[in-house]
Amino acid sequence: MRIPSVTDRQKEHAVLLAVLLDLGLFLPYAVTTAYTGSLAMLAEILRGGLLLLVEGTAYMALRAVHRGQVHSYDFGVGKLERMFSIVIGALLVMAGVFVVAKVLQSTEPQPLAPFWAAAAMVLVLANLAANLIPLIPLWRATRAGTSIIVLSQFRARMAKAAASVTVVTCVLIDVLMPDTRLAEMADDFGGLVGAAFMLVVGGRMISESLPDLLDRALAAFFDQYEQLTAVRTRQSGTVAHVEITLGFAPSRTIADVSTVTTGLRSALEAAIPEADVVVIAEASSLPRRDDFSPAC
Repeated sequence: MRIPSVTDRQKEHAVLLAVLLDLGLFLPYAVTTAYTGSLAMLAEILRGGLLLLVEGTAYMALRAVHRGQVHSYDFGVGKLERMFSIVIGALLVMAGVFVVAKVLQSTEPQPLAPFWAAAAMVLVLANLAANLIPLIPLWRATRAGTSIIVLSQFRARMAKAAASVTVVTCVLIDVLMPDTRLAEMADDFGGLVGAAFMLVVGGRMISESLPDLLDRALAAFFDQYEQLTAVRTRQSGTVAHVEITLGFAPSRTIADVSTVTTGLRSALEAAIPEADVVVIAEASSLPRRDDFSPAC
């Protein structure tokens, strides 16, 4: 097992800080949301809870990469990660639709007890701070060395901080001007902004996970090889390393096989910027596809 460097640990600590801050606020935020009935806070707690799962997964993946445990990412785990993204994306979309439905069904807000009004204000400010505090260590971690995981967490934290500003504004209006039409409109607006955030992020997670570029390229060349033996992929910084092993019938010429492997490699390098693609040819036990064609 590889020993993480100082830079590696700096990246891990930056992501872990963000995870711990979100985790510490989740329960009191959820309780306060239930008592206040704030739609803006409801949207944020649903979004935050689901994205907390993504943050935790990113942290575990970062630790595995830094300790040289990337062998487990060669085959099935990459597909598993995409399936996880699809599930979280679908949950975000459903949560966004749920919040929109709550906004459409919203009634005149009930006056908040002083304690819960104060609690709501403190927690939305604390949540804003929790989204702002990790930005500096995450930014430093991105400067220390390119990492897709750290960079994605930095961008996500920026988006969450921007969304939290809207929630703070809406809750502040609700606390300062209770029982007013403006307070009701502000809460509905905050809920809709949070719902829109979830719908966009969830839709993007689903769309980016379903049609994999590698699968598309293999499908395009499907009739030009006899067997797909192995596919290995991993990410190192911004470089995607792809190793594909194809099986060809022994009767095929070297020139024929070379044309297919070169074409597939070129297609992947064009589709995936900065990709390091290796296509390996080996003898296949399967007959040529042409042998299955009906005789004329």
